[in-house]
Parts: sequence; C-alpha cells; structure tokens
Amino acid sequence: MLCSPKPMRWPMRRLFVLLGAILLAAPSWAQAPADPKLAASWAFMQAQMPGVPASLLEAACKEGSVMIYHGTWIDAQEAQMAKFRERFPCVTMETFSADTGQRQERWMAEVRAGRNIADIVQDSDPGFLDRESGTGDLMQYQISNDAKFDATAKKQGYWYALRVALVGIAWNTDLVSDEEAKKLTNWQGITDPIWKGRGAVVDPSAGGVAYLPWYVWTKNYGPDFLSKIGALKPRVIAAVVPAAASLASGDIAVLFNASETGLLPLLDKGAPIRWSLPEPGIGPMTGQAIAARAPHPNAARLYQEYAFTTEGYGIWQKLGGAPARSDVKDQRDVAKESWYKTPANFFPYDRADASASVQSVTDTYTKLVKNAAAAKGP
Repeated sequence: MLCSPKPMRWPMRRLFVLLGAILLAAPSWAQAPADPKLAASWAFMQAQMPGVPASLLEAACKEGSVMIYHGTWIDAQEAQMAKFRERFPCVTMETFSADTGQRQERWMAEVRAGRNIADIVQDSDPGFLDRESGTGDLMQYQISNDAKFDATAKKQGYWYALRVALVGIAWNTDLVSDEEAKKLTNWQGITDPIWKGRGAVVDPSAGGVAYLPWYVWTKNYGPDFLSKIGALKPRVIAAVVPAAASLASGDIAVLFNASETGLLPLLDKGAPIRWSLPEPGIGPMTGQAIAARAPHPNAARLYQEYAFTTEGYGIWQKLGGAPARSDVKDQRDVAKESWYKTPANFFPYDRADASASVQSVTDTYTKLVKNAAAAKGP
C-alpha cells in the first residue's frame, strides 16, 4: 500500500539560520541606511555612485558640512553645489574662491601650519596636484566613476579632472575687424606688429591656466617669441577674470592668453567678444581632490563622488569648461556657435616639468615681456 509523502516541515531555527545567511550574503554597500529620511539620497547614490556604501552617506550626514576651495568658475561651482544640496540636504557647504596662485598659497600655508580647513581642493595645475599626492597632502580615494576618466584626466585615486581649461586668443569685435581677426587663428599671429599698444596678457603668477601658455610658448617657440610679445607693449593684467572684463569693456582690443573661465560668462551676457583656440591647443586639466587631513573626510568623499556623477559633472561642465570625462558631450552654449572650434591636437607637456619650471618661466617672462612692456619709448 502506497502512502502519500508527508509535507516537509522546516524547523523554525533552521529557517532563521537560512534567512540570516541570505542577509549576510548581500553586499554591504547594498544595505540601505537606517534613517528613512535618507531614502531619496540613497536611491540617487545607488543609481549614480555604484558600490558606494550607505555608511558613507550616514557618516557624511553626521559630519554635516564640507569646505570647498575652488577657482573663479563661480557659476559652474554654485550650480553644482545647489543640486548637491537638493540631493543631500544633510550636508551644508562653505567655500573659498581665488585664482590658482592665491588658492595654492593659502592652502599650503594652512597645511604647513597644521590648520586643516579645506576638505575639497581644486587646481588648474595638475602637476601641483600630482606633487601634493606624493607628499601625502591629498587623500587617496578612488571614486566609483573612476573608469570614466582616461589616464590624462586623473591621477587615479587622488584627483579627477573637472574640465579641460582651454586657452585661446580673444578679441573685442567692436575694436578688431574680421580681416584683422584672421591673424589670430594661430599662435604666431599674436606677435604681429598690428597689435602694438592694443593687446594685453595675463601674468603667469596667477597660476594654472594663466601660467601654462608661457611654459608652452617658452618650450616650443623659444625666448624670441616672448621678446616679440614684449615689443608690442601689452598691458599686463594680474588674473584671467579681470583680463576678460577689460576686453569686454573695450579697454583692450586683444587678449593674447585668454582663459574661457573669464570669457564664457561675459559672452553669455552679450559682450562683443570672440576667441580662437589655435592648434596645437593649450589646455591644462582643472582637477579636484580631497585634502588628506580634511576636517570632514566623509562629507568630502560624498561631495567628490557627486561631483563626478553623470548629473553632478554635467551641471558643472555646462558652465565651467570643456569636458574631460570620456562619455560627456560638450553641453555649453558656446559649443553650438558656428565660429567656435576646439583643438583636435594639443601641445604635449610633462606635468611635473611644467610645475617645476614655474620660477624659470616666470623669470623669462618678466625679463622679456613684463619689463619690456613697462619700459618707456617705442
């Protein structure tokens, strides 16, 4: 006689053990934060920061603040921070903004004095960031979107590029004719005698994007190129933003080493300016890193993660500069202009050598350009 099998019954203890094993098998980064108020922030992190654990969000919220040392790309920075506040309302932000040289000087003085104020630091001198990572002043932290940046746009686990800071030749369209502007499509065009008394340069002491053209020109064209610039008696302006303002107002007709940082906000407001980006191009990466002794290390990690998500990076790039992230198309309005063309090729340069050569390049510039421009006589 056949008997129907009895249904299997799992002892409650065995069931609990199985459920516990399933929970333990789930990756720690996939476990949601305990506070339900963080649900929206956590959902965003899962979508755009793959693998970043909820514990980072909880720790960042506990710290509650992050200090960002950034450059003069104010509109881009404020737009990104506004969206960060919306995504992570538990973290407030403070900022310090200055040109590259001033920003480096302040941060390094604080580091030497043991006054740890900055959490996030930005710089348009990637050689400086490389060096500081080697001295232990930058935190080692690899972002979840690391693979989106090629080797030229990062030092893996230390800094990542917010943009390519393009350098060009800019002119005021009310003061420079179309025929004259044709001379400004290549770097040698800025040495034409037609610009004598009409042009200006940004002093390399401003650092970063203001410094690199002088390094590249010195290395590739030699001192004679700088002497020709000096002979034009250009006005010397201390930083990229006031230089662009002088151009837009008509105080100068041509700016020989113009940064898009200063130009773009003025163009958006209708200023009568145009610029070329001659080939080979000149464009240092503007990198962002976490200070090694950041007072709010977890909030800094969270902001670093957000800055390089598809959303955070896209917001910054639209206002801040040409994209360095490999999968991001240039979203800036200027990229749609018929006259605007980015370089296909760039001057190759050694980041460490460029950073180490600041004093020698500045000395050569001072002798051949700044002093010549200030000298009396023709």
